Amino acid sequence: MASYLLVANETAESQELLDAVSLIHAQDPGAEFVIVVPATPLNFLQQFEGTAKSARGLAAQRAQSTRQKLESFGIRIRSTRVANWDPYIAIEEELANEKYEAIVVSTLPPGLSRWLRMDLPSRVVRRHPSVRLVHVVARSAAGTSTSRSPN
Repeated sequence: MASYLLVANETAESQELLDAVSLIHAQDPGAEFVIVVPATPLNFLQQFEGTAKSARGLAAQRAQSTRQKLESFGIRIRSTRVANWDPYIAIEEELANEKYEAIVVSTLPPGLSRWLRMDLPSRVVRRHPSVRLVHVVARSAAGTSTSRSPN
């Protein structure tokens, strides 16, 4: 059974990410996913919905909500995790402990995405060339029409 690492924050429930994960599931019905949501400091976020009072609380809400949505499509979720606020460190820590078929990274588009300004997808590919990277670009954060975002 192949394991996939899914890393997202504000785009965790975007249609683009849901479509990409559904496609992976269709191609690999035995796939299971680990959802990692970096605990981005709230002051880095322009918009968010919910009642979270902390970055870790908001990340946990997003991880659980994403889990519920994906499981409703029949997609197997092995676990959800709140991780280091820096997505590169979050991925490094996860890869130090687990082996994955691929890493799915979801970002906002260029110009809005702090993760792209950090060159996250390219850095991950350079550091882990043997692990396939699936980069999903969401048009906007789920549930918002526009957003300036950390991911």
